[in-house]
This record gives sequence, C-alpha cells and structure tokens, in this order.
Amino acid sequence: MRGRKWITAEIARLDPRTDSTQMMGLIINRLLPRVGGALFLNLFYTVGFMHVAGQREGARAVDRHGTGKIHRDGDRRADDTLRFFLSWFQHGALSTHGNASIAQIKRIHDRYSSEYSMSNETFIHTIAWFTLQFEQLFTLVGAPGFTPMEKAAQVSHWRAVGEGLGVRDLPESWEEMERSLAHYESSPEWFGPTPEGTRCVNALIEQFENRWLPTGLGWTARPVLLALHSDLTLSALDLKRPSRPITWTVRYLVRAGLTLNRRLLPDRRELLDLSTVFGGSRTEDISGPTTARG
Repeated sequence: MRGRKWITAEIARLDPRTDSTQMMGLIINRLLPRVGGALFLNLFYTVGFMHVAGQREGARAVDRHGTGKIHRDGDRRADDTLRFFLSWFQHGALSTHGNASIAQIKRIHDRYSSEYSMSNETFIHTIAWFTLQFEQLFTLVGAPGFTPMEKAAQVSHWRAVGEGLGVRDLPESWEEMERSLAHYESSPEWFGPTPEGTRCVNALIEQFENRWLPTGLGWTARPVLLALHSDLTLSALDLKRPSRPITWTVRYLVRAGLTLNRRLLPDRRELLDLSTVFGGSRTEDISGPTTARG
C-alpha cells in the first residue's frame, strides 16, 4: 500500500542523472492541486511569461508589433505553451515525443528569426528562468523549496530542452543557472522595460482575467499577478508593486496553498497523464471541463 507521501518518497529514491524524466513527472504531479489544476497551470504560464517579457529581444519576438498570438488568441497561446511543457514533463525532453515537439518549437523560432532574432544569451536566460521559476516563487512567498536532487532533475530536464532547441553553452548546475539568470537580468541592454514588453504583460493579464475571473472581479487580476513578482522583475517591466496589504495577503495565500498541497495533504493516489491535461482548444481542468468568461 502506498503511504501518504509516496510521491515524495519515490522522488527521493530516484537518481536525477538517469531518472530526471520520471522525477519531473512526479514533481509536477505533487505540485498540482486536486481542484483548480488548470487555473494553477495558467497562473504558472502567466507569471512565467510576464517575467520573460522583461527580455528586450524576447518581448519583441512574442509581441511582433502587436500581432503575435499572445494578442490574437491569448487562450490558445497559453494552452499551446502548457501542452508543450506538460508533454515534456510526461514523456521527457529526449523521448521521441519530446524530440518531435521541441523540433516543432524550433521551426517556429526559425520561421520568425529573420525579423525577430534572439541571441544565444536570451535563449540561455529563458532556459534558466524556467528551470528556476518554481523555486523563485517558493522563495518569494516563503514556501518550502526543492531538495538538491529535485533541483538537479530540473536542471537536467531543461538543459535537454535547451539542447534540443540548439542553445549553446547552457549552465550545467543549479548554481550556474542562478548566476546566469542574475547576470542577464542585471544588464539593462538585455533586460528592461520596452513598449513590446508592456503590451505583452497587459495581454497576459487580460487573458488570465477573462478566463478565470467573473465580471466584477476582473480588476483583482493585476494586483494578484504583480504581487507574485520580485521588485527586480517589476522594475524591469516598469510596473509598481501593489500595496503592502495586498502583496502580503496574496503571498500568504499562495504560501499556504503550496504548503498544504506539498507538505500536509496526502499525495494523489494515481499519477495524472500530464500530456492530456490540456487536450482541446479550450482548457480542460484536471477535475473536469471549465468555463470562461468572454
């Protein structure tokens, strides 16, 4: 019989050098709440790509003079991105399935590279950010972090994604990922406010608001999402942190939810097939179909 925290025990038994795919699937299964899983993933996407909008090159490539999919069909942009991520978590970046989907992403990048080129430095920053994003959130809200072995599995996973995309000179450890991220974000020529970044941030907030918040509560999307960014990120996006009471409340609630799900509640009995969580053009929640305003 499986124990209450069998996922945690299984992760501890595995080796990140050889079992990173299995470990990533277990880590994500443990993170996802039983109710509201799709909302959690959309929040992960929104916060993550708001941060990426601080990249001067990345913002241009996503915005495309206001014509990018983030503006034309924000729900589809979110769902497509999350389907890619979840399929990599499920099958592994080096699997046949993973290689095919990463090659698809590379073709998309190559198609737009003549007009919206991105340097190897910006690709490294993107890989480093997605490696560190969950831990950065845990630190920001004061939630318990990952173990060294869980960190190593995430480095292995995202390095494989980066290598599949043709990124060179990727950091080889968690500490190198942290240094690379900090170096890039301390350089104003790489990371800072742009009109393209502002448009992307507004589109991301609007997508989250329209999908998840009922009429009358839409105004809460912006302060909630801004409260989940560091002051450095907000500065790079030319945004102001919400008031102290709002910031404290949002971070407290997120910390409580993460701690409850990861430390106190028993692990789910059966693992999800992560590659099927987002199966259609509209988001399907892990606990059933969702509806959205607009």
